[in-house]
Amino acid sequence: MEHWSAYWQTSGVLNSFAEGNVKDGYSGELKQFWEHQFASAPATAKIIDIGTGNGALAILAYDYGRANQRHFSVEGLDKAVINPAKQFEQQPTIAKKLKAITFHSAVAAEELPFADQSVDLAVSQFGFEYSDRKESMRALAKALKPGAKAIFVSHHSNSELTKNSQHAVEVLRYCLEVSPLFQQADMYFDLARQAIPQIGLEGWQTFPHHTILSRSLKWTMDILQERFSAAGQKAYVNDVISRVARLLQAMTATNQPQLMEALGLEYRLLNDHRMRVEDQLNASLAKKDISTLVKSAKQLDMTLTAEELAIDGKLFGWVLVLTKSA
Repeated sequence: MEHWSAYWQTSGVLNSFAEGNVKDGYSGELKQFWEHQFASAPATAKIIDIGTGNGALAILAYDYGRANQRHFSVEGLDKAVINPAKQFEQQPTIAKKLKAITFHSAVAAEELPFADQSVDLAVSQFGFEYSDRKESMRALAKALKPGAKAIFVSHHSNSELTKNSQHAVEVLRYCLEVSPLFQQADMYFDLARQAIPQIGLEGWQTFPHHTILSRSLKWTMDILQERFSAAGQKAYVNDVISRVARLLQAMTATNQPQLMEALGLEYRLLNDHRMRVEDQLNASLAKKDISTLVKSAKQLDMTLTAEELAIDGKLFGWVLVLTKSA
């Protein structure tokens, strides 16, 4: 879980898979979907958000309650180490909302920290499916009130997000494990660190080792762009290349040690990203997985229904509704 803990403590975003404005929370059709779910909750509902991350869905529940004269008690939990309010100290409006929500850090969905029959509604946006699903449902069977529901939006094995993630993993694995890009850049900075004190920055520009390594780096970048030229791959390979290129362009006569550290950091960040996306792919649910969940729910005296959810006309995920018998 370290790669998730690091993400939630350094990303400055409310939710995972945060491209563009989505980093600020849910909006549009997805926001409308969740508000519809909150509308059916009791006025004094205890709502728990499983796999809360930095609290995007928990904030949505909090906002809906405040705007509609509901007195929701909202709590979020995540297996990763989280501290949402601290991450948004510089954004007082968000921080104030987060402080009104109770968060449980490093708590797994399989071990819900709630009294039996105390939860009115459990929700999860890309969280439940990462857990041991059968054990998580067993925990929910205890925590939910009779007749209460758990509503999850889960990754679909055929969704657009899953397809994009497959491209991401393919590109990142190759760039980090096969391509010599990062090794070449590290060698470039190391040789520059040794040579520049003796021959100066201008002398380094005409030094044979500089010429050879610069050409090698350009060749490597060109090869990567040619290899991953498909529409779904370009953004990922260009991101990797731009991270290295920015550091190369930033070199001065004295900052090579700092740039070597920065290069190592970029490698770790990309590798953490790869691991998170691999987790997502492993968690994505196919139809056979849904059938297994339906059977598991029945054994726990609950019912589970599943429907596909489209956002902006594209398959986004599964909507799983788990209902405890009254």
